[in-house]
Amino acid sequence: MQQPDTPPTYSLEAEKSALGAVLVDNAALESITGIISQEDLHNPAHRHIYAAMLELNQAKSPIDFTTLLNSLKTGGQLEEAGGAPYLLELVDYVPTAANVAYYAKIIRTHAVQRSLAGVGQVITGRIRQGHDPATVIDETRRSLDKLAGELDGAHGVNAADLISFDGRATAYQQFVSRVNKFRFTTGFRDLDKELRGVAPGELLTIIAYSGTFKSALLQFLLLRSARDTGLLSLFFSLEMPAAKLFEREVAMTSGINGYTCEYRWRNEPVEANALQLAARDGGGKNMLVCERPGLTIDQIGRYIDAAKRNHGEIGVVGIDYLGLMQAPGKTLFERTAYLGPELKNLAKSKNVPLLVLAQVNRESVKNNAEIEAHSAKGGGDVEASADFMLGMQQTKQGQLIMKVLKNRNGAAGQVWEVQLDRPSLQFTGLIPYEPTRQATNQNIDF
Repeated sequence: MQQPDTPPTYSLEAEKSALGAVLVDNAALESITGIISQEDLHNPAHRHIYAAMLELNQAKSPIDFTTLLNSLKTGGQLEEAGGAPYLLELVDYVPTAANVAYYAKIIRTHAVQRSLAGVGQVITGRIRQGHDPATVIDETRRSLDKLAGELDGAHGVNAADLISFDGRATAYQQFVSRVNKFRFTTGFRDLDKELRGVAPGELLTIIAYSGTFKSALLQFLLLRSARDTGLLSLFFSLEMPAAKLFEREVAMTSGINGYTCEYRWRNEPVEANALQLAARDGGGKNMLVCERPGLTIDQIGRYIDAAKRNHGEIGVVGIDYLGLMQAPGKTLFERTAYLGPELKNLAKSKNVPLLVLAQVNRESVKNNAEIEAHSAKGGGDVEASADFMLGMQQTKQGQLIMKVLKNRNGAAGQVWEVQLDRPSLQFTGLIPYEPTRQATNQNIDF
């Protein structure tokens, strides 16, 4: 048997009291405009009256029975507002305006309750229509977050969002007490000195020309962080499968090349087992890899939540790479315009350091130009959204160089030569860039 719909909640008494209070004391309007909007009033007549009050206040006119009556009559809404007798009833409804904020909060609470009921109806409808449950959950979460923010204020404004000096000081104390544990560092001393690490909620974007080992660099950084911090590194490898990433892990932690790794796994099981244990202890045990291609921002957010829930605290999240993510828009520019700010929002909402790879645009490739922040493929949204930005390219002398393109904690423009043992993909350090130096390979213990 179908249950009757629950009628929406409201309080006509609170609505009449709030409007009557304004007629008693016009200053009361300022108290309620920060709490309720016209749409929060359930009674249509009250919406017309409140709108007329706002118009009179905007015109710097007094708000009383006569001005309100004329305003509603001029607008052709007097009858919808209950007519002159109802206005007289409101004038005498409350003796004082002292409790007007209390009345407004009752109205706001009922409005949010009606919105919650609406969310529930939407959920039921989506499920009955066969929508993907994960998508329904994401939509519901966003709706509930919005309602939570609006509970204490109108038009999506929440007084709690206004942080006082003492509130900021407390927030900073909490920040410094834990940031060293959760701030991501690259392990390259000179670079970390300039950037001061990537804190939770911050976004580091690496843009690079093809053939600059950017994917290997990202994996190396995540692996080393997992080893050194003991926190979880979460790697979204949208391009390379997990099996090849494992081969890289073994190479990076042991110093062998990929060919040797494959040979030993096939022919030397004892040695392969030793290499596997070394890779595990070298950071692999704290690495989680998602190889699913074409992920959206929402899906990555759900994976981050699942990783925290099932595996522990996350030290850093890496995405390889931006161009392979799914996003609204027909063109690369449209997709990037969406992804840039949403990646920053993802870092903030999940409170994790986020590292993202991006490619260089076609014009820069064509001219083999020196890499700059505006060289990112897809427009300026990549640069605008990043807290930190690194660029990588290879010189004519074969040097692999890294340049600081954006640094929210200090200066940019520093350039280093990246020391890389290319067979094993071990990134061994940074040295001052000298344009005349020929590329060198070094192999230092990981």
